[in-house]
Amino acid sequence: MDKEYIINVITAMLYANGEPVSITRIEQILEMDKKDITEILEEYINRLKEMKSGVLIKKIEDSYQMCTNPIYFATVRQLFEKKKTDTLSRAAYETLAIIAYNKEATRARIEAIRGNSDSPLKTLLERGLVIEAGRLDAPGRPVLYKPAEEFFRAFDVSSLEELIPLENFEDEVSEETASI
Repeated sequence: MDKEYIINVITAMLYANGEPVSITRIEQILEMDKKDITEILEEYINRLKEMKSGVLIKKIEDSYQMCTNPIYFATVRQLFEKKKTDTLSRAAYETLAIIAYNKEATRARIEAIRGNSDSPLKTLLERGLVIEAGRLDAPGRPVLYKPAEEFFRAFDVSSLEELIPLENFEDEVSEETASI
């Protein structure tokens, strides 16, 4: 198979699926080596960015997904925009940050850091920003929450390692408290 054919087939798969497709699944379908697929995709991803294409292919953890180029997002968003745009509350952002920086967290862990998390957690689950990741092997078997695929799309990161290191926030807090 030539490179353009591979690119076109992968693009068609991502478009048809609508959700992220794992590199393992692409590997199985194309019967190709993961390294070769990754190289071809990375080259194509860069080409799409350079030509300011309306759609991009984004890597999300070990998967790939077709998405709108952020430079056109404001315009394209109007197509799907609801009359009322809801933003997350400060409590929801704090809860989301706790889950993301811990990679996964129980309600007890969240509440130990920021207090009551019932409403913010419910909001995050409803919006698909977090999902239940299973249960902790501890008394009561509490639910573990982790960032969902929508979190990666909404915050334009491919992995949790791309988040701003917590040390940067601690330095800012120390500087702010020193000036008080």
